[in-house]
Order: sequence, then C-alpha cells, then structure tokens
Amino acid sequence: MALKALTRELQADERKQLLVHLLALSADDRRLRFEHALSDDGLRHYVDGIDFSRDAVFVVTGDNLAVVGAAHLARSDGHAQLGVSVLPPGRGQGIGGTLLERSAARARNWGIRVMFMNCLVENAPMMHLARRQGLNIVVSGSEAEAFVRLPRADLGSLATEAVSEHLGLFDYAQKAHWLALQSRLRP
Repeated sequence: MALKALTRELQADERKQLLVHLLALSADDRRLRFEHALSDDGLRHYVDGIDFSRDAVFVVTGDNLAVVGAAHLARSDGHAQLGVSVLPPGRGQGIGGTLLERSAARARNWGIRVMFMNCLVENAPMMHLARRQGLNIVVSGSEAEAFVRLPRADLGSLATEAVSEHLGLFDYAQKAHWLALQSRLRP
C-alpha cells in the first residue's frame, strides 16, 4: 500500500515555489488546469493575485523540495473554488486526491458549505478524481462543474486538518535537512 502524500500550506512569501510549479506545466496542462491557454506572464499575474489572507494554497513537494502538486482554494461569498495541478512525474500517486481532501477539510473548517471546481470535459484525470472523491458533476457543453456539499466543521475536522499540516511541515523540514546534509557532504 502506497503512503498518502503529505501536504503543507504554502505561505505568501513562498509564491515563487508555486510559480515555478505552474511554469513547469506544459501548454496543454495549463489549458486543462485553467480552462484556457495561459502564458508565462499570465501565470505570474495569477500567482501574484492570490490573496493569502483569504485563500489557501496547499502543496506536495518532492525530495528536492520542488512543488509536485498544488491546490489553490479560493473562497468567495460562502463558497470555495478549487484548482489542482500535478506535474506528470507525480500523477497516478494519489497527490491530486490528497490535495482535494485537504482543500475540502479547510473549506469545511472555514464554514464553507459548497466547494466546487470547474474543468474541461476533456480533462479525464480531473473528472475521474472528482468522481472518485464523491463530487457531483454537472456538464454543460465543453465544461464541467464538480461540486461537493460539505458538512459543518467539528472537532474531528479541525483536528484532522491540524495533524495534516503538522505532518506536512515535518515532511518538508526532513527533506530540507536531508538536502542541506547532502550539500555539505559533496566535495
């Protein structure tokens, strides 16, 4: 059985890590993630526009601390919208599902009752992920909207999110320590 990916919340001063991740997406992956083609400048504008006081960005990092998967949870007017991206080497390892679960927990703990994500119907991996995670999908033309109604926050949901964040931070610290140790051992 594979270990579940560990997530941590990205902070505003770490925007560059998210940008590097998004810039590594192919043109087609960018189109699938954002529902339209997005240039490098468009990605920079998108990342610069994230309001970390209102939104949350969760990441899964590889052994080199590079972001392998990211989820941007944007809240507005009593609902939350989710965007997820996973680089090709990380696909099929449960990273997208873990990011979706972490985002749903945060939305729930914020008091949000509905979380949704939009995607192109041709984005089969995202449609599969949404179905597997129990989201309802409504298709209209070439676009689909997946949504889930969230239960109210409770002590269990708050504790689960706190544990997830602590494990993610521990994972990140361990990887950073290992990289620092490796760099000191190199001649």
